[in-house]
Amino acid sequence: MKLIVKLSILFFYLASALYGQWALWGNPSLPGGSSDKGLGADRNELYYSLTQSSQYIDWWHAPVPGENFDHEGNLASLIIKPGVIYGLSQKLNLFINTTLGTRIMNWHGENESVHHRDEHTHENFSNAIGGIFGDSKLILRYLIKNTGAGDGYRTILGGGITIPSKNTLTKSPFLKVDDEYAPHRHFSMSNGTYNLISDFQLYYKRSANPVFFGGSITVEKPLSENEYYYLPPTSVRVLFSTIYKRFDKLDGSMDMSLGIESLSKAYWHDKPSPNSSALVIIPSIGYLFNIKKGALSISIQKPIFITGSFAGNEGDIAQKTNIWQLILSFRSIPKILN
Repeated sequence: MKLIVKLSILFFYLASALYGQWALWGNPSLPGGSSDKGLGADRNELYYSLTQSSQYIDWWHAPVPGENFDHEGNLASLIIKPGVIYGLSQKLNLFINTTLGTRIMNWHGENESVHHRDEHTHENFSNAIGGIFGDSKLILRYLIKNTGAGDGYRTILGGGITIPSKNTLTKSPFLKVDDEYAPHRHFSMSNGTYNLISDFQLYYKRSANPVFFGGSITVEKPLSENEYYYLPPTSVRVLFSTIYKRFDKLDGSMDMSLGIESLSKAYWHDKPSPNSSALVIIPSIGYLFNIKKGALSISIQKPIFITGSFAGNEGDIAQKTNIWQLILSFRSIPKILN
């Protein structure tokens, strides 16, 4: 956790120091900390984006069969997503990003467990290929309506594909041998599947408060199971965001967002993965401000599991979780490519 906090502070400090002075190139619009949302690039315009997501999960669950002691720990994730938005024409945009990072489990129990231990995703395990790389995304977006830096609607329809990395689980963590669980890992940097992506954005920008508001919906569906016979959930993510300008020395804005994510059931070898379906509500509050070379956003999010493995009201054992996320986002001012 200390490493994640230090890296987050370093990200924020370097971005501010590197780009130095404040600029007045328009109200920043990174709804919910999403550096690729609420924006349409004109022909030959190129935007750079960088998003850092730090997540901390403090968890506990009651004893499980074969291990008659409480299970307790925390899972910390540091994920960085560099990307670009390029205007192929006045109507077509191409968005590309990739993922790198790590997930670190800290086991608080004094007893040995086949389910949990001190471990991280950048090393191999018996049922996992380790590494720092996650998925990449390639999305083509059609600008139905795009007012650029001016007031008006930004209506965008997109479709694309997720390209997986090799850093995934190679065996089901729920697999038993001679009616006993073998040591296993539950998390990885990638699900190892190619996914179809479709998204729709509708935002409105104006000069009076709220200066920017609207929402988006994104659906991501795996094309098939991966080479290890795992089929991840289909994800539906909805985001509503409202941005209020603050007339202060930083020329900043306040972002209040609400995300809703629905996950279908996952499967290993055509068998349902326990507690894999979920419904999550993610309230978010953030501060956005302009800098010389773009816009910065810092957002604090509190995921709340209504159903699913972290909900505390499903499954056969008692469990508790406490989850927080810190999102730092940067998007550059446009660069014109001739």
